[in-house]
Amino acid sequence: MSVKYNVKKYLGAAVLLGLLITGCKKIEEGFLSDGLYIPDTPIKVQRGNAFQKTSAILADGTTQPMTVKLLDIRRIDNKKHADEFFKEYPVYVYTAAVDPATDTTIELVNKKRELKKLQPFVFLTSGQFVFNGATDSLPLGIDYEYDIEVSNVAGSKVYKNIGMLTTIDPPLVTEMTTGCNFFPDDGSATVPMGAASMTVTRVSESGASVILKITDKDGKPFNPKKGEIIKRGDRPIFENYARFHPIEYTDTAMICNFEIAPFPLSRYSSGGTNWNYLMYYRIPSSFLSVDKNLTSKIGSVNPLFAFRLMKAGVYVVELRLPKTIKTTP
Repeated sequence: MSVKYNVKKYLGAAVLLGLLITGCKKIEEGFLSDGLYIPDTPIKVQRGNAFQKTSAILADGTTQPMTVKLLDIRRIDNKKHADEFFKEYPVYVYTAAVDPATDTTIELVNKKRELKKLQPFVFLTSGQFVFNGATDSLPLGIDYEYDIEVSNVAGSKVYKNIGMLTTIDPPLVTEMTTGCNFFPDDGSATVPMGAASMTVTRVSESGASVILKITDKDGKPFNPKKGEIIKRGDRPIFENYARFHPIEYTDTAMICNFEIAPFPLSRYSSGGTNWNYLMYYRIPSSFLSVDKNLTSKIGSVNPLFAFRLMKAGVYVVELRLPKTIKTTP
């Protein structure tokens, strides 16, 4: 047997042995990326929002299915565990939509809701947060960071500080609209007065009340108890939107316990007309005078306005009429 033949024989055996060894070696399955990330970080947690769901984690090619576990949430300012996210708070859970047109009493409303104690969030295996109304009990304007663990066929990996959360309030008031006209008592043409000035001040986070004041240009309130503020025909007024509790009338204001935010809960429609959130009032001529540069006639001032409060709380809403001075009959 030649040397050349022996070399070929031994080389062939070595190659075969290498192939056998390679064939027995375990092939690693799957891929778990270091580049997972949260697309909407920092996540803005809207306090009091009954349902807020964040975006899913972007997997960066990680083999599916993958399971995400929340490990911790910490305050960024002190790096301590955020106990407030893991406590339970009382919050109403609604089993059906409330319709102000038919659910006109608290007894009817309570048939559609249940007071429960909930954590402010549920964390899904997709890596998404689902926040609920209990977020209203979280402190405002605080930044947080959180850690997760991701597992799939390739194993598991911890991702520190993968995302950030920050607590915010949604806009407290929307739909702000005002207008004002002068109606002469002699029936002559209406005189436009321009927009009234509206201020909305949240004086407490607890409760659910509106203290509505209509005042002259200097801030002197008209008295709804003495007929200084009256409705205009069949047009909607404050009480058309306050369905669950009666309006309280004082010497300076109309007060409504609106119970459920947002307020008004829905637009008002009547007689085939959608009034949106508008309210119409008249201040009779016997309780006011107007700027003589506007008109020398005697008449009433007729404001219209709208506002919508997006969160619970106690609010003072003042509508200040332009070019109008309160007088005593």
